[in-house]
Amino acid sequence: MIIKQLINKEDIWEDFLNFCLRSKPYLDFCCGSRIMRINAARRIFNGFCESSDVYACDDTSYIFNIELADYNCIQFAFTNHSKSNSQKVKAFHGIMDHIRNINGKYFVSENRRTFKVDFYKKWLDRYDKRVIIVNNKDESILWYNKEKMEKTLKVVGTNRSARHLQDKIVKYDIINVESGINACVTQISIDDEKYLFDCKRISLREGKVLIQGMISDDKTFVANIALEFNP
Repeated sequence: MIIKQLINKEDIWEDFLNFCLRSKPYLDFCCGSRIMRINAARRIFNGFCESSDVYACDDTSYIFNIELADYNCIQFAFTNHSKSNSQKVKAFHGIMDHIRNINGKYFVSENRRTFKVDFYKKWLDRYDKRVIIVNNKDESILWYNKEKMEKTLKVVGTNRSARHLQDKIVKYDIINVESGINACVTQISIDDEKYLFDCKRISLREGKVLIQGMISDDKTFVANIALEFNP
Protein backbone atom coordinates (compact mmCIF):
# COMPACT_ATOMS: atom_id res chain seq x y z
CA MET A 1 0.00 0.00 0.00
CA ILE A 2 1.16 3.52 -0.84
CA ILE A 3 -0.10 5.99 1.76
CA LYS A 4 0.44 9.73 1.58
CA GLN A 5 -0.95 13.02 2.81
CA LEU A 6 -2.50 15.03 0.01
CA ILE A 7 -1.22 18.55 -0.60
CA ASN A 8 -3.80 19.50 -3.22
CA LYS A 9 -7.09 18.26 -1.76
CA GLU A 10 -8.96 19.34 -4.87
CA ASP A 11 -7.40 16.34 -6.65
CA ILE A 12 -9.98 14.05 -5.03
CA TRP A 13 -13.06 16.23 -5.60
CA GLU A 14 -14.37 14.08 -8.47
CA ASP A 15 -13.88 10.88 -6.44
CA PHE A 16 -15.68 12.45 -3.48
CA LEU A 17 -18.54 13.63 -5.67
CA ASN A 18 -18.97 10.25 -7.36
CA PHE A 19 -18.98 8.48 -3.98
CA CYS A 20 -21.62 10.82 -2.56
CA LEU A 21 -23.88 10.52 -5.61
CA ARG A 22 -23.61 6.73 -5.48
CA SER A 23 -23.62 6.02 -1.74
CA LYS A 24 -25.79 8.93 -0.51
CA PRO A 25 -24.21 9.25 2.96
CA TYR A 26 -26.47 12.22 3.80
CA LEU A 27 -30.11 12.98 3.13
CA ASP A 28 -28.94 15.94 1.02
CA PHE A 29 -28.15 13.42 -1.74
CA CYS A 30 -31.65 11.96 -1.84
CA CYS A 31 -33.27 14.99 -3.49
CA GLY A 32 -34.40 14.78 -7.10
CA SER A 33 -32.23 17.57 -8.50
CA ARG A 34 -28.72 16.54 -9.60
CA ILE A 35 -27.59 20.17 -9.40
CA MET A 36 -28.70 20.35 -5.76
CA ARG A 37 -26.88 17.09 -4.99
CA ILE A 38 -23.67 18.38 -6.60
CA ASN A 39 -23.94 21.67 -4.70
CA ALA A 40 -24.44 19.77 -1.44
CA ALA A 41 -21.36 17.65 -2.16
CA ARG A 42 -19.28 20.74 -2.89
CA ARG A 43 -20.39 22.43 0.33
CA ILE A 44 -19.60 19.36 2.45
CA PHE A 45 -16.28 18.74 0.66
CA ASN A 46 -15.15 22.33 1.19
CA GLY A 47 -16.01 22.11 4.87
CA PHE A 48 -13.99 18.93 5.33
CA CYS A 49 -11.04 20.35 3.39
CA GLU A 50 -10.95 23.52 5.50
CA SER A 51 -10.81 21.61 8.79
CA SER A 52 -9.00 18.36 7.96
CA ASP A 53 -5.83 16.81 6.65
CA VAL A 54 -6.53 14.32 3.87
CA TYR A 55 -4.69 11.00 3.54
CA ALA A 56 -4.87 8.58 0.62
CA CYS A 57 -4.16 4.88 0.21
CA ASP A 58 -3.22 3.83 -3.34
CA ASP A 59 -5.15 6.88 -4.63
CA THR A 60 -8.41 4.97 -4.14
CA SER A 61 -9.26 5.27 -0.43
CA TYR A 62 -9.30 8.48 1.59
CA ILE A 63 -9.64 9.72 5.18
CA PHE A 64 -10.30 13.32 6.31
CA ASN A 65 -8.64 13.57 9.73
CA ILE A 66 -8.28 16.26 12.40
CA GLU A 67 -5.48 15.83 14.94
CA LEU A 68 -6.72 17.09 18.31
CA ALA A 69 -4.83 17.36 21.60
CA ASP A 70 -5.52 13.79 22.79
CA TYR A 71 -6.81 11.89 19.76
CA ASN A 72 -7.41 11.83 16.00
CA CYS A 73 -10.94 12.69 14.88
CA ILE A 74 -12.00 11.15 11.56
CA GLN A 75 -14.41 13.47 9.77
CA PHE A 76 -15.10 11.30 6.72
CA ALA A 77 -13.71 8.21 4.98
CA PHE A 78 -14.54 6.81 1.57
CA THR A 79 -13.31 4.71 -1.30
CA ASN A 80 -14.42 5.27 -4.86
CA HIS A 81 -13.33 2.06 -6.56
CA SER A 82 -14.78 -1.45 -6.66
CA LYS A 83 -12.88 -2.99 -3.74
CA SER A 84 -14.15 -5.84 -1.61
CA ASN A 85 -15.34 -4.98 1.89
CA SER A 86 -12.20 -6.49 3.43
CA GLN A 87 -9.99 -4.48 1.03
CA LYS A 88 -11.80 -1.27 1.97
CA VAL A 89 -11.26 -1.89 5.67
CA LYS A 90 -7.61 -2.87 5.10
CA ALA A 91 -6.99 0.39 3.23
CA PHE A 92 -8.60 2.50 5.97
CA HIS A 93 -6.62 0.67 8.66
CA GLY A 94 -3.45 1.29 6.65
CA ILE A 95 -4.10 5.04 6.64
CA MET A 96 -4.92 5.04 10.35
CA ASP A 97 -1.74 3.10 11.18
CA HIS A 98 0.28 5.59 9.12
CA ILE A 99 -1.19 8.57 11.01
CA ARG A 100 -0.80 6.90 14.41
CA ASN A 101 2.87 6.17 13.66
CA ILE A 102 3.31 9.93 13.23
CA ASN A 103 1.39 11.27 16.24
CA GLY A 104 0.77 8.24 18.48
CA LYS A 105 -2.92 9.04 19.03
CA TYR A 106 -6.00 6.82 18.85
CA PHE A 107 -8.99 7.40 16.54
CA VAL A 108 -12.51 8.61 17.23
CA SER A 109 -15.37 9.54 14.95
CA GLU A 110 -19.08 10.22 15.14
CA ASN A 111 -21.77 8.56 13.08
CA ARG A 112 -22.53 11.54 10.82
CA ARG A 113 -24.35 9.46 8.25
CA THR A 114 -28.03 10.41 7.91
CA PHE A 115 -29.10 7.91 5.20
CA LYS A 116 -29.16 4.12 5.69
CA VAL A 117 -27.72 4.59 9.16
CA ASP A 118 -28.58 1.10 10.44
CA PHE A 119 -27.02 -0.51 7.36
CA TYR A 120 -23.82 1.49 7.91
CA LYS A 121 -23.53 0.46 11.58
CA LYS A 122 -24.14 -3.19 10.75
CA TRP A 123 -21.49 -2.99 8.01
CA LEU A 124 -18.95 -1.57 10.46
CA ASP A 125 -19.75 -4.17 13.10
CA ARG A 126 -19.43 -7.01 10.59
CA TYR A 127 -16.30 -6.06 8.65
CA ASP A 128 -14.19 -3.81 10.90
CA LYS A 129 -12.71 -5.95 13.68
CA ARG A 130 -11.12 -2.93 15.34
CA VAL A 131 -14.26 -0.86 15.82
CA ILE A 132 -16.65 -0.25 18.70
CA ILE A 133 -19.79 1.85 18.23
CA VAL A 134 -20.57 3.51 21.56
CA ASN A 135 -24.25 4.00 22.29
CA ASN A 136 -24.02 7.65 23.34
CA LYS A 137 -25.96 10.50 21.76
CA ASP A 138 -23.41 11.04 18.98
CA GLU A 139 -22.96 7.29 18.39
CA SER A 140 -19.22 7.71 18.77
CA ILE A 141 -17.02 5.26 16.90
CA LEU A 142 -13.74 4.11 18.49
CA TRP A 143 -10.95 2.04 16.96
CA TYR A 144 -8.52 -0.37 18.57
CA ASN A 145 -4.92 -0.21 17.35
CA LYS A 146 -5.23 -3.77 16.03
CA GLU A 147 -7.93 -6.29 15.22
CA LYS A 148 -9.70 -7.94 18.14
CA MET A 149 -11.45 -11.31 18.04
CA GLU A 150 -13.34 -10.15 21.13
CA LYS A 151 -14.04 -6.48 21.77
CA THR A 152 -13.38 -5.79 25.43
CA LEU A 153 -13.62 -2.95 27.92
CA LYS A 154 -12.68 -2.78 31.61
CA VAL A 155 -14.83 -1.78 34.58
CA VAL A 156 -12.98 1.09 36.29
CA GLY A 157 -15.74 2.60 38.44
CA THR A 158 -19.07 1.59 40.00
CA ASN A 159 -21.55 2.61 42.65
CA ARG A 160 -22.14 0.43 45.71
CA SER A 161 -24.60 -1.99 44.10
CA ALA A 162 -22.13 -2.87 41.32
CA ARG A 163 -18.98 -3.01 43.43
CA HIS A 164 -18.59 -6.73 42.69
CA LEU A 165 -17.96 -5.83 39.03
CA GLN A 166 -14.97 -3.54 39.71
CA ASP A 167 -11.94 -4.36 37.48
CA LYS A 168 -13.90 -6.98 35.55
CA ILE A 169 -13.47 -7.38 31.79
CA VAL A 170 -16.53 -6.48 29.72
CA LYS A 171 -17.16 -8.22 26.41
CA TYR A 172 -19.00 -6.07 23.91
CA ASP A 173 -21.38 -8.02 21.71
CA ILE A 174 -23.38 -5.95 19.22
CA ILE A 175 -25.33 -2.74 19.09
CA ASN A 176 -29.10 -3.01 18.71
CA VAL A 177 -30.06 -1.52 15.36
CA GLU A 178 -32.83 -3.79 14.09
CA SER A 179 -35.88 -1.80 13.01
CA GLY A 180 -34.62 1.18 14.99
CA ILE A 181 -35.58 -0.49 18.28
CA ASN A 182 -33.88 1.39 21.14
CA ALA A 183 -30.58 1.82 19.31
CA CYS A 184 -29.09 3.45 22.41
CA VAL A 185 -28.80 0.16 24.34
CA THR A 186 -25.91 -2.27 23.89
CA GLN A 187 -25.68 -5.87 25.02
CA ILE A 188 -22.54 -6.69 27.01
CA SER A 189 -21.37 -9.66 29.08
CA ILE A 190 -19.29 -9.90 32.26
CA ASP A 191 -18.19 -13.35 33.49
CA ASP A 192 -20.58 -14.85 30.92
CA GLU A 193 -23.54 -12.97 32.46
CA LYS A 194 -25.57 -10.87 30.01
CA TYR A 195 -26.34 -7.22 30.74
CA LEU A 196 -27.72 -4.18 28.95
CA PHE A 197 -25.61 -1.03 28.96
CA ASP A 198 -27.08 2.43 28.36
CA CYS A 199 -24.31 4.97 27.72
CA LYS A 200 -24.79 8.41 29.23
CA ARG A 201 -21.44 10.08 28.63
CA ILE A 202 -18.00 9.51 27.15
CA SER A 203 -14.80 11.36 28.07
CA LEU A 204 -12.01 11.37 25.48
CA ARG A 205 -8.69 11.43 27.32
CA GLU A 206 -5.05 11.02 26.46
CA GLY A 207 -4.48 7.38 25.57
CA LYS A 208 -7.93 6.10 26.59
CA VAL A 209 -11.67 6.75 26.66
CA LEU A 210 -13.95 6.67 29.71
CA ILE A 211 -17.49 5.45 28.98
CA GLN A 212 -20.08 6.10 31.69
CA GLY A 213 -23.63 4.78 31.87
CA MET A 214 -26.14 2.44 33.47
CA ILE A 215 -26.01 -1.35 33.53
CA SER A 216 -28.97 -3.67 34.15
CA ASP A 217 -29.96 -7.32 33.87
CA ASP A 218 -33.32 -8.94 33.11
CA LYS A 219 -34.22 -9.09 36.82
CA THR A 220 -33.87 -6.23 39.30
CA PHE A 221 -30.20 -5.26 39.09
CA VAL A 222 -29.53 -1.65 37.99
CA ALA A 223 -26.33 0.30 38.66
CA ASN A 224 -24.06 3.10 37.50
CA ILE A 225 -20.80 1.97 35.95
CA ALA A 226 -17.73 3.40 34.22
CA LEU A 227 -15.90 1.46 31.50
CA GLU A 228 -12.45 2.11 30.09
CA PHE A 229 -11.63 1.72 26.40
CA ASN A 230 -7.88 1.30 25.97
CA PRO A 231 -6.90 1.23 22.29
